[in-house]
Amino acid sequence: MNFTNTNRAPRGITIVEVLAILVCVAVLVAMGLPAFSRVGCHAMRDVSRANLATLSQAHVAYANDWDGRQYTIVPDTLGVSGGQFGAWETANGCVPQALLGTTTLGVHYTAGTECAGGSIILKQGWLKPLDFSRPSANGAFRLANARLVNQYVGGRFYDPKFYAPDDPLLNAELRAVMKGGGDFEELSEGLVPSTYTYSPAAMFDPRVLGFGGSLTNPPYQFPDSNLALGGQGYRSPTVSQCVHPSLKTRLMEMWAIENPPYPCSPVQQDSCLPCQWNGSFRSRPLTLFFDGSVRIMTPREPMFAEDRANASLWVRSTPFGGIGVNGQWSGDFIVDTSVHFLTASGIAGRDTISY
Repeated sequence: MNFTNTNRAPRGITIVEVLAILVCVAVLVAMGLPAFSRVGCHAMRDVSRANLATLSQAHVAYANDWDGRQYTIVPDTLGVSGGQFGAWETANGCVPQALLGTTTLGVHYTAGTECAGGSIILKQGWLKPLDFSRPSANGAFRLANARLVNQYVGGRFYDPKFYAPDDPLLNAELRAVMKGGGDFEELSEGLVPSTYTYSPAAMFDPRVLGFGGSLTNPPYQFPDSNLALGGQGYRSPTVSQCVHPSLKTRLMEMWAIENPPYPCSPVQQDSCLPCQWNGSFRSRPLTLFFDGSVRIMTPREPMFAEDRANASLWVRSTPFGGIGVNGQWSGDFIVDTSVHFLTASGIAGRDTISY
């Protein structure tokens, strides 16, 4: 006779089994999150890539309207007046204001001198492509969304096309302005320029950063005073002067978007600002070239190219010196490149060897 109890209650799950299940779930989640993160990152990268393609077409339209020339908001003949806006205005009248945008109340925000009055949000140093007289990382190269350009995009300074969706400066306030469809509004943290920055080297007459290395054709000529340029150092070149369109950067993401917020660059631990593209080896900025192509160009690429080109891709004899633009933020000078900013021969030069 079988005395087995067939009515026995089912056995419960033990604590060990529960823990085992939790461990398995945790492992699966850990495996899945990076995949979801990559999908999101790739989607944002695709948006930024599309933005740059749109801006490329906008600059084609700009060049068609301006006899093939590059974007500029500085008088061509400023060099005749020694780079001094006051002296230029004495001889020529007020420097034209560069309209940035207009608020919903009709207030115009402009970049320029105080000569013409109006609402001045940025001062004279921002009119020059890059200010060699007071070396800093400011200038018109950061104003890719000024009205001269944004009229070819959507007519808005804070148009989403001028901002990468993962730009660390895109706070909730700015996102709300962009979503609201306004042209320009005052922000509590001040002006937020476009994610994408021009190559300031390409905005000068190519002779400013030199075609050669002789006394009669030096590698750098100060645009504010060098008589050899006939006072034309600030005259923006034409697109046709680009000799290596697939190797010369036009617009680049300003920030090292894929650089984590911590740890900071060793030289800015106190503020932990987002690193600019040549401030971290982890920088992977999407870059628009003059041939219209868009791809990532890390700082490593031009550094390796510099080795092959005998350190000739960017000019080290400017007032920025051997560390170049933003060199002070380059992780104790581990990153050593200032292409895009100080490209030798400007628009006629190249920022990398080949791709």
